[in-house]
Amino acid sequence: MKKSYLMIAAAVLTFAACSQDVLVEENLINDAEQPFIFEAFADKTTRADEANSTNLYDFYKTFDVYGWKTVESTPKSVFSHVAVGHFTGDTQGEVVYKTSPAKPSDEWGATIAAGWYYENVRYWDKVATGYEFFAIAPYETTPAPALTVAAGATNIAIGSSTDKYDISTEKNLVSGAAVTTTTGITPIADKKYFGFNKDYMLADKSTTKNALVALNFHHILTKLNVKVTKQDTYKGASDLVINEIKIANLKKTGYFAYTTNMTTCGWTSDGTYNLVNTGDYLLATKTTNPVYNGYYWIQTLIFPQTLTCKATGAKSNATALTDRYLYVKYTIGGEVFEAYYDLANAFGKTAADQTYEFAQGSEYTLNIKIGPDPIIFDATVTPWTVVEEVAHVVN
Repeated sequence: MKKSYLMIAAAVLTFAACSQDVLVEENLINDAEQPFIFEAFADKTTRADEANSTNLYDFYKTFDVYGWKTVESTPKSVFSHVAVGHFTGDTQGEVVYKTSPAKPSDEWGATIAAGWYYENVRYWDKVATGYEFFAIAPYETTPAPALTVAAGATNIAIGSSTDKYDISTEKNLVSGAAVTTTTGITPIADKKYFGFNKDYMLADKSTTKNALVALNFHHILTKLNVKVTKQDTYKGASDLVINEIKIANLKKTGYFAYTTNMTTCGWTSDGTYNLVNTGDYLLATKTTNPVYNGYYWIQTLIFPQTLTCKATGAKSNATALTDRYLYVKYTIGGEVFEAYYDLANAFGKTAADQTYEFAQGSEYTLNIKIGPDPIIFDATVTPWTVVEEVAHVVN
């Protein structure tokens, strides 16, 4: 779509080189017939690999758009909660053109290229002095929490202090279940990026006029991964079994208002919940049973938040860990090991009150390496205490 659009623009410039009158005529024709066309892509989350797509349609096939034009200094709505859907062909859609036999060619012409389409085509108004567009994914028929946006705004707001998003309902992609109920879920080897309930993505505000509206979407939550790896120094023939991984006291509910940019946190969050996965899975064994060394136990979305180190080193309980903390339980043979760690300490902060940021739009992976040092014996002998020889004469 973008390529053909640029070709049209080039043709207009060619006519301009021949005659100014021709240029005016072309513009008048385009004033009446040139529709709004959208192009959308997504920024990669920070610290990720090749599976971290920049194609919005890999995450969501539909996004929500709002837009205004300014005529005589007055904003007038052009798009208000309009679904824009991605099509690879002229077929019925799931949200856009969902009523059979409706399809994009009903409005957009007989030849449909892969791209983003919406219903009830809108057209550029050349008397408008400006345009502004806002977009968010995923599209919801009735957004919950509610969205707020108005002409002149910096961007879309999500919820409010009385209408919050509960992120504890989000999925752990390892299991597909809610993060607070992931019991007995088999760890997975692959990192995943798609399939969340609400991977909120917000586009930069666009003031495009009379051109392709290219929207760049940003992830505005934080992705957290937890995997477990066997220490190379682990010894012994006993099975090493992971029983439970828990991250406690993460922020539970929140609402969003755009601040100054897409990486500065716009979430206000409170409340707490625990991110849990339990089950008995082998990390090391001398048998032929499957092992889950280097596998992910948790892959989910959390709110951006600041961790504050309250304690360092392993603890036998959570008494001193008043901020977010990590709990790990595993067994070797029949012996149970349990440890608690301040989460900021687990992420490398080694002094009290040091902070660690889970930033908006970034991905973090905690690799828990397990393999305690074996108890090793050495043996020496205390020599006999030699007492000075005593001579005794017997006649």
